[in-house]
Amino acid sequence: MRKIFLVEDDQAIREILEIVLSSENYEVQSFSTARTFKQRNLLINPDLYLFDVMLPDGSGIDLCKQIKNDKYNDGVPVIIMSAHAHLQNFKEICQPDDFISKPFDIDHLLLKIRESIMKN
Repeated sequence: MRKIFLVEDDQAIREILEIVLSSENYEVQSFSTARTFKQRNLLINPDLYLFDVMLPDGSGIDLCKQIKNDKYNDGVPVIIMSAHAHLQNFKEICQPDDFISKPFDIDHLLLKIRESIMKN
């Protein structure tokens, strides 16, 4: 079973994503803040990271940079979600593997996740 780490501060979006992704046979570990994400078990790596850009205590872009610079996460794809930003706004900063604009279509999101995981 593929594992996804989700960082999303909006409880409703987080819960919907957990339900949808679980129904697609993904194991989902979700976090509501950058702080709780940073406190995760670092010995467990997912198959994909899914980060919201705007978090109450940080930025998904900063989390993306940390993951992309971590040798233990080499090759693990990162997808960024945002209602306010566009990929070109931060592509140079953290080099995500893909971008989803909010509001998003669930089928489109699932396709992006499958494509990103299959590349690795």
